[in-house]
Amino acid sequence: IPIILLLLAYLIISNENIKIISTGIAIFMIGMYFMESGFKLFSGGTLEKILEKFTSTTFKSVLTGFITTSIVQSSSLISVIVISFLSVELISLAQGMAIVYGANLGTTTTAWIVSSLGVNIKISLFAMPMIIFGVIFRFSDDNKYIGLGNILLGLGFIFLGISYMKDGFETLKNAIDLASYSIGGFAGILVYILIGAIATVIIQSSSATMAIIITALAAGNIIYIDAIALAIGANVGTTITAVIGAISSNDNGRRLAFGHFIFNIVTALVAVVLIHILIDIVDFLSPIFKIADENYGMKLALFHTIFNLLGVVLLYPFISKIVDLCNKVISSKKRKSSTPIYLDEANIKIPYNAMVSIQKEVIHLYDNAQKAILHAMSVHSSKIKSENDIENEILFPSKIDINIDEIYQNDLKLLYSEIIDFSLNAQKNMNKNQMHFVSQLKLSSNIIIKILKDTRDIQKNMNIYLISKNTYIKDEYKNLKKELILNIFRVNQLKFIDDIETSTQIQLYKDNLEQLDIIINEKIDELIRSDKITPKMGTSLINDSTSILNICKNLYRVANIIFVNDHKLRLLGESNNETI
Repeated sequence: IPIILLLLAYLIISNENIKIISTGIAIFMIGMYFMESGFKLFSGGTLEKILEKFTSTTFKSVLTGFITTSIVQSSSLISVIVISFLSVELISLAQGMAIVYGANLGTTTTAWIVSSLGVNIKISLFAMPMIIFGVIFRFSDDNKYIGLGNILLGLGFIFLGISYMKDGFETLKNAIDLASYSIGGFAGILVYILIGAIATVIIQSSSATMAIIITALAAGNIIYIDAIALAIGANVGTTITAVIGAISSNDNGRRLAFGHFIFNIVTALVAVVLIHILIDIVDFLSPIFKIADENYGMKLALFHTIFNLLGVVLLYPFISKIVDLCNKVISSKKRKSSTPIYLDEANIKIPYNAMVSIQKEVIHLYDNAQKAILHAMSVHSSKIKSENDIENEILFPSKIDINIDEIYQNDLKLLYSEIIDFSLNAQKNMNKNQMHFVSQLKLSSNIIIKILKDTRDIQKNMNIYLISKNTYIKDEYKNLKKELILNIFRVNQLKFIDDIETSTQIQLYKDNLEQLDIIINEKIDELIRSDKITPKMGTSLINDSTSILNICKNLYRVANIIFVNDHKLRLLGESNNETI
């Protein structure tokens, strides 16, 4: 990299044309960055809502990917949102793949903008006012105005960058005729595809590469067939960029990148095989779109759209097959229970996604905790299909060797800390109501850990008294064990009913626990008075019954936070103010 930078520095200093072109590329790329940043702020979560709402079918997903990318001019922004949605299971991998395929088609609008406006109009005249007003809006305290300022700055810089590239290539034409170095035939097409791919990998933006190609073509620095090959190469290059970016992503992020790779490689192969047929189609359609015979920039934009559209048409029927292939090639790794599933870094800055991530991760923490609690009670959760199965598990307990303290220290405590750390970072981007919702989720995760520690404390007595020769104390501990298992089962069933019914059911269960507390204490007093159990046994039974009833009450507190509030979560996701 230092050698490449030194070489670039030498070329910029020694050649005025290269300096102007490089400046144009740099300004264009910073414009793309501002555009992406601006739409994130200006949309205020609207993009996320659109991508979630209008992706119920694969066709809608393709269409949504195309429209949103055409508007925001950034397939990378759409891809980031899609990956964040996949990480919290808001959309399926098939829907995500369809969105990305549509986004690929949406990126072709950049070529139309550059070829129609950037080449034929003195676009720099529009750039200056946009940059001026963009800077003015950036001084606002309102995120929407800051976002609008970034969008205007982005457009201004993009237009200015195109203008610089256009001027640079026009003067370069007078100094050196690059078109004279064209390589003819099929070998030449392959060489220029490779150059286009390498350029896109280096620049990290297929849109920027297309802008360079079109401005160079308009200035006559390259010939039409070479520009087409470079455009195909740009599509291949953006795939390599996506694959590199996905290395550090989650499983679904890597699957999405692999599906994107399949799309672009297949599309490129088809375009190469049918290149002359596609050129003939462009020549046939050009008069219909009022494109002049010599306007090769717009013809290239049309070619770019046609071959990407062809890729969508060819691969759309096979999206489910591609998803199956992606799942086979990139299989999910077996995770430790301490490894977060939903806490994707991409979600931190998107409040709704962050809230869904945290809620699902707290449920993941709960699932692991309740499994550990049941194992500590010598019960396999998979064997409890109904309340009737509980009695059988009490009479014929399983032999499970488990150290609940070890699970707490090595697994669930680590997962708990990950949830807290992610939540604190996510809350920086939230309004007061959203922050409160996340605070409740943090509280629930704290309660889950407390439940686990309380179970650890009663496990010893439970193991001793369940095999006691004193049938009275043995029966009482069996009843306590049954009550704990029963309430865990009831909490788990709350996942499958709606919010209103859940709240009603939770209150009913909590009332039952209050009555049971009175009954148990009266019974213990009677057992001690009648010398059926020793005072030492009675003390242990009082402490453990109190602990188990508190565990059950805390289970319902957790359920009330993580299994209810779905409607509230949706409202908070749609909120961009402090007034909900």
